[in-house]
Amino acid sequence: MRFKLLARTAWRDSRKSRGRLALFMSSIVLGIAALVAINSFNDNVARDIDRQAASLLGADLLTEGNRPASEEVLAMLDSLPGEQATELDLLSMSYLPAVDESQFVRIKALEGNFPFYGQLKTTPPEAAQTFRSGRYALVEDALMLQHGLTVGDSIKLGEVTFVIAGRLKNVFGGNNIGSGFAPAVYIPKRYIGATGLIQPGSLVNYNYYQKVPPDFDIEQWRRDHRDAFRLQGMGMDTIDERKEDLSEAFDGLNTFLNLVALVALLLGCIGVASSVFIYVKSKIASIAVLRCLGMQGRQAFAVYFLQILVLGLAGAAIGAVLGSVVQVVLPRILSDFMPFDVSVTMSWPAIIEGLTIGTLVTILFALLPLIAIRNVSPLRTLRTSYEADSAARDPLRVVVIAAIAASLYLFLWHVTKDPMMALALVAGLG
Repeated sequence: MRFKLLARTAWRDSRKSRGRLALFMSSIVLGIAALVAINSFNDNVARDIDRQAASLLGADLLTEGNRPASEEVLAMLDSLPGEQATELDLLSMSYLPAVDESQFVRIKALEGNFPFYGQLKTTPPEAAQTFRSGRYALVEDALMLQHGLTVGDSIKLGEVTFVIAGRLKNVFGGNNIGSGFAPAVYIPKRYIGATGLIQPGSLVNYNYYQKVPPDFDIEQWRRDHRDAFRLQGMGMDTIDERKEDLSEAFDGLNTFLNLVALVALLLGCIGVASSVFIYVKSKIASIAVLRCLGMQGRQAFAVYFLQILVLGLAGAAIGAVLGSVVQVVLPRILSDFMPFDVSVTMSWPAIIEGLTIGTLVTILFALLPLIAIRNVSPLRTLRTSYEADSAARDPLRVVVIAAIAASLYLFLWHVTKDPMMALALVAGLG
């Protein structure tokens, strides 16, 4: 039978059953939407790590230690071309006169035009510069909201009281997770001595930031001086190293989110298999009539497979569009846990991947009930209880189940980069 006739038969047969088929399509839409949304978000995160690595570190080179740099280290840092800045980072209690309360804070005493890349985001915007001119402080927004503080109130650190010049929206060298128990407060470094907070035994991190010309190979300089700095108890961090660390950190998040998306897709696929099973069961009489009219079992299978395939592709397309829309919301939901802004752009690789794996697994799950159509006997038109068409085991069913397991394994291997872990996950899902 020609394809054109099969397609016409599939179209005519579906006229009275499109409401049931819509349930099948909705299961596909939700599963693929989850996969596309999460993969698009992951792609945007990876892209933004590459683009914003410099603004996350704020400098080309960070040298840090738990004691002041020695003369030898300072001499090596002074030999670098470009700009320099210094920061003292310590934890301490603060006093808030406006509400008569104390708060554990992270003090960052800054000297120099840091950050060299990116900027301190404050409200009002000019506070990022004006706080450096006197006894002013930038207080992280979380602390301001918690205690109902406003710009112009004061905060006492040790023996010195600072006027709050602005609300701080971002922190260099930290993130919002840490601010849950130690919100940051920026002050000019020249006042840290007067606070009396640094005493013998105080835990203080000393950070030295460098900005070098674009043609200077800071990575090679770091490799050449790494051992000398280690002997002095100082560590070094560069933009490339920070980018690598962030990529490794978000690889774990990426894997977790992909597993969440896959579980959502599998739940949708179970819905697909159930919907198709019910649909096929309601069509047994029609299939038996087609068999009586001379249609072969594989041709009857082709008629209903075409219906499911077209709806599956339509559902996958709708799911991809919905997933692209949903991924616009994900950066906002996860903004408190992200150390940088995540852009929202269309990720075609994520869409193609979602469409491919989603459509493949969906069709494979739909095949489980569909392959029984090949064995429907013409006798079903006379005896609805006739069971000879389903008595024997169908070897094709084993092939379909193996294909489902193989596709899941390949996808999980791609996500986890670990063949044994992928195998364990497939076994667990099984």
